[in-house]
Amino acid sequence: RLERISVMLRGAVVPNLALSFRMAFRGLARAPGTTALAVAVLTLGLAAPVTFFSLLAGAIRPLPVPGGDRVARVEVTQPRTGGGKVPVTLQDLAIMRDAASMTRLGAFRAVGGTLVDPQLAATRVSAALLTAEVFPLLAVAPAVGRVPTSDEAETGVLLGFDLWQELYGGDLGALGRTVELDGRSRVIMGVMPDGFGFPFRQNLWAILPEAPGDDQAVELVGRLAEGASLETATAELAGRWVRGEEWREEARGGGAVEVRGFTGGRGERGEGVAFLGLVLVALALLLIACANVANLLLVRATERVRSLGVQAALGAGRIQLSAQLFLEALFLALLGGATGLLTAWVGIDAIQRSLAEEHFGYFWMRMAVDSRVMFFTSLLIVGTAVFAGTLPVLRILGVDLHGTLKSGGGGVAKGGSWGKGFVTTQLALSCATLAAAGLAALSLAGSSDLGEGVPGDEILLASLDPAAGAEMSGQAWDRRLAALEDGLSAVVGPGRAALALGAPGYGEAWGSFEVEGEEAQRPEDRRRVYWNAVTSAYFSLLDLELRLGRRLDPGDGTERRGVAVVSESFVERHMGGGDPLGRRIRVDGADAQAAFTIVGVVEDLKLGGNAEKRSERVYLSLSQISPRGAMAIVRAERDPAKLTPAVREAVAGVDSRIPLWSVRTLTDAHAYMIRVYRAIEAMALAGGIAGLLVATVGLYGLLAFRVRQRRRELGIRLALGAD
Repeated sequence: RLERISVMLRGAVVPNLALSFRMAFRGLARAPGTTALAVAVLTLGLAAPVTFFSLLAGAIRPLPVPGGDRVARVEVTQPRTGGGKVPVTLQDLAIMRDAASMTRLGAFRAVGGTLVDPQLAATRVSAALLTAEVFPLLAVAPAVGRVPTSDEAETGVLLGFDLWQELYGGDLGALGRTVELDGRSRVIMGVMPDGFGFPFRQNLWAILPEAPGDDQAVELVGRLAEGASLETATAELAGRWVRGEEWREEARGGGAVEVRGFTGGRGERGEGVAFLGLVLVALALLLIACANVANLLLVRATERVRSLGVQAALGAGRIQLSAQLFLEALFLALLGGATGLLTAWVGIDAIQRSLAEEHFGYFWMRMAVDSRVMFFTSLLIVGTAVFAGTLPVLRILGVDLHGTLKSGGGGVAKGGSWGKGFVTTQLALSCATLAAAGLAALSLAGSSDLGEGVPGDEILLASLDPAAGAEMSGQAWDRRLAALEDGLSAVVGPGRAALALGAPGYGEAWGSFEVEGEEAQRPEDRRRVYWNAVTSAYFSLLDLELRLGRRLDPGDGTERRGVAVVSESFVERHMGGGDPLGRRIRVDGADAQAAFTIVGVVEDLKLGGNAEKRSERVYLSLSQISPRGAMAIVRAERDPAKLTPAVREAVAGVDSRIPLWSVRTLTDAHAYMIRVYRAIEAMALAGGIAGLLVATVGLYGLLAFRVRQRRRELGIRLALGAD
C-alpha cells in the first residue's frame, strides 16, 4: 500500500519536471504565430509598468550620500492656514540643535548668484549657504580641496564638479583663486564630487554665517540618530519648537513640526504622485494583457485536447499536464518580460537623457534599470505567469480527457458570457483612450507651432542680469539698458537687437490687469493678459507695424510717467474697439508705476496654436520696471547661434560682471518649454495604441475560442452547402 501511494505521489503530486519543460517548449514551438503574438502582447503589457516604476523609483530614491535614507528634513506647518509652511530661522535651529534623536542638525538656504572670475566671463550659479553641520551630516567630502571652516564663512567657497570643468577645465590650479560672488570676494577652497548637488541641484556652496539677528528663512536638515525614527524625532523637535513660542512672532506661532525623509516629500510638482498614477494605469494594462494571453493559451489548449488526452492515456496525471500548461505560460512570461525590460530600458534611457536633467529638479533623481526595477520586473513576470496560466489549467482540469479521446472529438467546457463583455469593454476603453490621446496630441501640435508671424529660427535668446555688479536705480538703470542694447546692435545692426523680460510665447508674464474706470468689484473677477516689458527696438525686431499712436522710444525711462503699448486684439476685446490712447491701465507685477498710459497700438503677433487667446499683449517700457533679470534678443537671418560668442563679448563690454546663460534660439526655447507636455502626450498616445493592440488580441482570442467551440456546427453547415 505504501508503495502504491509513493507511485501516486511521484506521478501526480511530484510531476516529471524535465518532461514538463520539454513538452511545454515543444507546444510553444509548434505554434510560433500564437507564441509570437502572446510575447508581443506581454511585451507591451510589461514594458509600461516597468518604465513608470523606474520613473517613480527615480523620483523618490533616497539622497545619494552615505546612509542617505537616514537624512531627514524638518518642516513646520501652520494648521490654522491649511498646512502652509511656517518660515524657520537660525534662532529656531539653535533651540533644536542638540536634540537626542538627531546626530546632527543644520540649516541651508538656496540662493541664486553671479560668480565672476576677473579672467573669465561672469557665470550665473545656483548656490546654497550651509551651516557648519551640514557637510559632516551628509558624510560627503570634496573631491579636491577642503570644506571652509566656520571662521572662513565669509571668504571660502566650494565649486560643483560640472562648474569646475566648465570654468577651469578641471585644472587643480583653480584652488586658491579669488573670485567674486555677488560682489563679495571669495576664495575657491574645494570642488565637490561629480553628481553632488545638495540640496536640490546646486553647483556652488558656501558656509552660512550664523549672525545675530539673521531672521531670513532657512530649511532644516538632519541625520537621524541610531535607533531613532521619524516619529520620535518629530515628537522631540515639536517639544523643542514650543520652547520658542515666548519670543517667536505671532505669525509663526502655533506651528506643527514634522520630520520626513529628505527626498520623500519633495513632490512640489507632483512627480511621485503622477508616476504612481502612471504605474497603476500601466498595471491595469498588464492585467488586460494577461487576460488576453490566457485566452490565447485557452484556445491552444482546446486545440490540443486530443493530444493531452493521449498523454493522459499514457499515464500523465492532471498535475503533470497542468504543470506543462503552466510552464508554457511561464516561458511566455519570461520572453515577454525580457523583451519588455529591453523596451523599458530604451524608453527610460531616452527619458533620462531628454527630460530628467532639466525638468526633474532634484539632483538625486535618476531613472535607470537598477536592482529595484529588476526585482519589480521579476514579480511582474511571476504574477503574469500565474495569471495567464491559471485559466487554461482550470479549464483542462474540468474536462474528461479520457472520454474526449474515446469520442474522437475535443470538447472544453464552454466559457461564460463574461468574455464578450470583457473584450468589448477593452475595445471601448482602448478606443476612447486612443481618441483622447490623439486629440490631446493634435491640440499640442497646434499649440507648439510658433506661427508664421514669429521667425523663431532667426531669433537668438540669452538670459542675463542687467543689474549685476552695480546698484541700479533711476537714470543708472536707463543708461545700463541703453548701453546693452547699443552693444548688441553693434553685433547684428540697428533695430535687430532688444532687451525684454520675455520673448513671444516664451517667458512672457501672465497677470491680471485693470483699466481705470472699469475696476472689478472682486479680485477674482479681474481680467488677465500676457504682458512684457521691452526696450524700444523690440517692435522693429519683430516687424510689428504701428496701427495707432506711437511705439515706445528710448526716452520712456524712469524720469517719465509710465507708458504702455497694446495689441489690436487687446483693444477689441477689453476696450470695445474704441480709442485706447490716453487711457490708463494697472498691471500686476509691473511694480515701478501705479498706472501706465496707453500711447500706441501695434498689430497682433501672429502666433500659432491657440492664437485667439495668445495674441492679446500689453507692452511696457523695460526702463520703467524695477531692475530684474531680462533676455537679450537678437535677430539674424542665418545661423543666429553662431552669434553667441559675439553676444557674450558685447555684454562683457558693458560690464564683465553681467552673467549670460540659457543661450538658444526662440524655436529651441519654445520646444524646451513644452517638451514635458510633448513627452506626456507621446506616452499617452503610445499607451492608447498599445491598449488597442492588446484589446485586438483579446478580440482575436475570444473569436478563436468561439470558432473552436463551433467547429462541428460549422462543418455540418459546410456539408449542407454553406459558403
